[in-house]
Amino acid sequence: MLCAAPPVLAQYTSQQISGVVRDSSGAVIVGAKVTAVQAGTGLTRVAMTSDSGVYVITNIPIGEYELTVESRGFKRLQRTGITVSVNSKVAADVEMEVGQVTESVTVTSDAVAVETSTGEVGRLVTGEQATKIQLNGRNFAQLLSLLPGVSTTNRSSFDLFGGFGSNMSSQSVNGGRTYTFSWNIDGADNKDNGGGGNNFVNINPDAIAEFKVMTANYSAEYGQNAGAVVNLALKSGTKDFHGTLYEFVRNDSFDAYAFRATTKQKLRFNNFGANLGGPITWPGKFNSDRSKLFFFFGTEFKRLRRGTPQLWNVPVPQQRGGDFSALPAAQQPRDVANNNQPFPGGIVPASRFSRNGKALVDLYPLPNFTGSGGNFNFQPPEPLDADQYIVKGDYYLNSNNQIAVHWLHDDYYSLQQTNNRATYDRLIPGLNTSAKWTYIANPTTVNTFQFTYTGNVIRQTNFQPNPIFGPSYARRDNNITYPMFYGNETSVPSVSISGFNAMNTTPRQWNNFNRIFQWKDDFSKIAGSHNLKFGMLAMRSRKNQDNQPAINGSVNFSPGHALHSGNPLADALLGNFNSYTEASMGREGWFRFTQFEFYGQDNWKVSQRLSLDIGLRWMIMQPQYAALQNAVVFAQRYFDPAKAPQVVASTGLLVPGTGDPVNGLAVGGSQYPEAFKIRFPQYNQDVYQRILRGLPKEISPWENVFGPRLGFAFDVTGRQKTVVRGGWGMFFERIQGNFLFGRVNNPPFIQESQVFAANIENPQGGTTRPAPSSLSSYDIDVKIPTVHNFSLGIQHKLASDMLIDIAYVGSGGWNQYRGVNLNQLMLGTLQRNPGVNVNALRPFRGYGDITHFITGANFNYNSLQAQWRKNFKDGGLLNIAYTWSKSITDSSDYNDAPMYSYNYKLDRSNSNYDRRHIFVFSYIYPLPFWQRQDAWYKLVLGGWQLSGVTTLQSGRPLNIGIQGDRAGTGTGNQRPDLVGEVFSAGTKNADRWFNTAAFANPALGTFGNLGRNAVVGPGTNNWDVSLQKIFRIKERTSLEFRAEFYNAPHHFSYFGVATTVGAANFGQVTSANDPRTLQFGLRFAF
Repeated sequence: MLCAAPPVLAQYTSQQISGVVRDSSGAVIVGAKVTAVQAGTGLTRVAMTSDSGVYVITNIPIGEYELTVESRGFKRLQRTGITVSVNSKVAADVEMEVGQVTESVTVTSDAVAVETSTGEVGRLVTGEQATKIQLNGRNFAQLLSLLPGVSTTNRSSFDLFGGFGSNMSSQSVNGGRTYTFSWNIDGADNKDNGGGGNNFVNINPDAIAEFKVMTANYSAEYGQNAGAVVNLALKSGTKDFHGTLYEFVRNDSFDAYAFRATTKQKLRFNNFGANLGGPITWPGKFNSDRSKLFFFFGTEFKRLRRGTPQLWNVPVPQQRGGDFSALPAAQQPRDVANNNQPFPGGIVPASRFSRNGKALVDLYPLPNFTGSGGNFNFQPPEPLDADQYIVKGDYYLNSNNQIAVHWLHDDYYSLQQTNNRATYDRLIPGLNTSAKWTYIANPTTVNTFQFTYTGNVIRQTNFQPNPIFGPSYARRDNNITYPMFYGNETSVPSVSISGFNAMNTTPRQWNNFNRIFQWKDDFSKIAGSHNLKFGMLAMRSRKNQDNQPAINGSVNFSPGHALHSGNPLADALLGNFNSYTEASMGREGWFRFTQFEFYGQDNWKVSQRLSLDIGLRWMIMQPQYAALQNAVVFAQRYFDPAKAPQVVASTGLLVPGTGDPVNGLAVGGSQYPEAFKIRFPQYNQDVYQRILRGLPKEISPWENVFGPRLGFAFDVTGRQKTVVRGGWGMFFERIQGNFLFGRVNNPPFIQESQVFAANIENPQGGTTRPAPSSLSSYDIDVKIPTVHNFSLGIQHKLASDMLIDIAYVGSGGWNQYRGVNLNQLMLGTLQRNPGVNVNALRPFRGYGDITHFITGANFNYNSLQAQWRKNFKDGGLLNIAYTWSKSITDSSDYNDAPMYSYNYKLDRSNSNYDRRHIFVFSYIYPLPFWQRQDAWYKLVLGGWQLSGVTTLQSGRPLNIGIQGDRAGTGTGNQRPDLVGEVFSAGTKNADRWFNTAAFANPALGTFGNLGRNAVVGPGTNNWDVSLQKIFRIKERTSLEFRAEFYNAPHHFSYFGVATTVGAANFGQVTSANDPRTLQFGLRFAF
């Protein structure tokens, strides 16, 4: 270990030491005094054994303890090396010898222990694993993949560094959805309920003492979400000062070439930081014995500089000047004003150019590349900076009162839209602040109160012209003068010309302010063999999020309109567009919710060999709602077909002046809110009053649910070597904020004009015949998503330092939220109505697709999970995790679109997270020679340590799709017929992963017979290795050099596969894991 005095934690909520005190004959000893002393701080807790000889010391911080047991007529017993980890219930039975109290016996605890007090499924990741095992991007959340039951959908990649927080969008536990995690830091909530389940604040690995992942049938003490609970413990100060100073570096010159790459992506990465912990003391006046007040400070900085090569198609100078003579005659422009006659010589005269059209074409850069695939090659910079600060304090006022506080702050900076005409800075400061007070009334009564204030802010600022595309994005500087509809933006519009890359300009502010306030209290009472616990949680969330539409305009030059010349670029020069869209202003949403939860839990020591967990959690969930009452939903009950607008059958466009524009739309609330009037005075109050339908403000009702929890642990022999454990629990998931946020984009509040087939010199002269609006809505009667999970397994201690855990773990969920398309056509409708546009046939005429979120999805998961672990005496460990599982669902994510919304059970198949076999071997192994550096040659040649992670796993499911809409339902997302063997001779390689001839387009008006996710993709075979050399400078000071090799053998595990029938690359591998990548590090520790 690098630090002589390992840091500890002041998290008091769940840890305990308990056991039975007996004499040598097996009889229990009543009234024995049991004293537990924490090695790092000297914290002392006392308990007395009950009438059944049982003692419980609860709500203690993690760390290493020494246990002293005293009873008249028996020798004093000391048991050392008792390790208490996060949320652990350590069983420490004691056998005393007859003798005088002045005599003593010392016993050393084993390095591993079975769980004899609880049936929950939870696995520990130690601080040693967090700092010794290499992490690609040093994101601690990757360590979850070391545990059984965790399936990842990502490839091994440096991109896991992410943009902010800990990106969990690619990890599933026990078949659950990826955003159902609960993230806690020293008991403080750290989850963004509207950001895909990410953390508000990321924690650098060097500040982590350890964390525990509870995956199934955990106690009623934990709620809020239905997935895994990650309880992370920060390092803390001890009696001795300890600290580290470190830096890690990467450079693309160290790396191999990526899959199918001929050049290397630019990469410069520096990750440096420091931490310091110890006592706060004033010799002779305060804390002289270093037992009361402790601090820990940590800081880390990341600096990433890289660029992704881009290859675009841009107009060549000859054609920008109107000369298309080099093109085949069929691609040369025709003069619409002259009966569609070809322009002479294929040249559009400059006198016919539209001034604004030519200016839009000139927004494109000139070609600079003559190879294949494009003619403009560039590599925009992609800087990303991250700064983090951690301050923690632990204050032991006296034997009855303990206070712990922490303040965590991180800042993420990135340059966004680097392939856009306007770039901007994205700033994401995150915050997690908590104060906890633990009151120990007596050895059997403890109360802990905690307040948490957490959240983040996302800002987009400092809009600048991208030097790759020009010195300015202002209209006036680029000779763009056409009259706008609303005139609320001075930037050039976004331009799309068929055959070329789009030239986007999005200089629009976007702000997200997210704060969560949380109060919780946990009360523990030991009554005989019952360890009772009761508690409550109250949470208030405030999130303000805006979203800017195309207020600068968006112009599209493409075929399919009356003014089309036959060449989209020529259309642009002439100024004749297919469509032009412009919005009046941005969207703003204020989202709120309140939540209350209560629980009762009894950890009952029924006998010396049997423990029961019995609990109940009561949750009162307020649905997230829009405080401005501008979240619009589509409700079928309010749609009147007689008020639907007329639709042109051939084009699907609406006939102006017909129908009710708010037909079927509704907002919650009973009156026009004052806040809405103030912030949006231009909105029509009469229109607003028409969509006030008497619905509650939250639209969906509050949920009042009860989640029972049951568990048991049975010590088979009574010697704490073999334990049978199991349990069952019911859990509930808050509906994600993203479920609601998009509703503010619905009509009628956003004024957006769209014109077709006009000239850019006067866009308002075109035909203002809007297309039906597509809506994003949700069911006003949604139910709360529910999950139940269960397990039955056995733990066996093979030796004092070796443990094996084998369990069946299953889970199932119902009322999972998902999206369906309310306005999808019935099967074969387009075939039965040839020539009629899909919008003229919609069930709810006047609208396009209506993405409607409901709580109607289900899943089930069954698995065998096994873990073998060996701890070495002088540090280091070996860990093997194996999972054999099957995960089935009809929707893996809330935004999964079904193939057919009238029967989405057709999509019931393997989930996106289904990996049948997952084998992960992780290790920290001090090489067995000259670790004691007491000679010069041992100092030079000894002190080596090897660590790494080997991952072998089955492939992810691949969903084979087809092009277009052969089923005639008006949407895509359809599958082919299976007509042959999927894997035949010559498959499972990069050029042909599967037999492409095995799939065929189905007959028109039908769906294919192939199920969703029916083909198994490439598996993973990845070896990450780290070699460390530790130089012992002094007894408590060391310097560590690290060389980390990601994908050390440079073996590509294929990842992405082209899955669209008929595509040119169908069946080909499109991506793989990262190439061999090196990272070097240096860490000084004392």
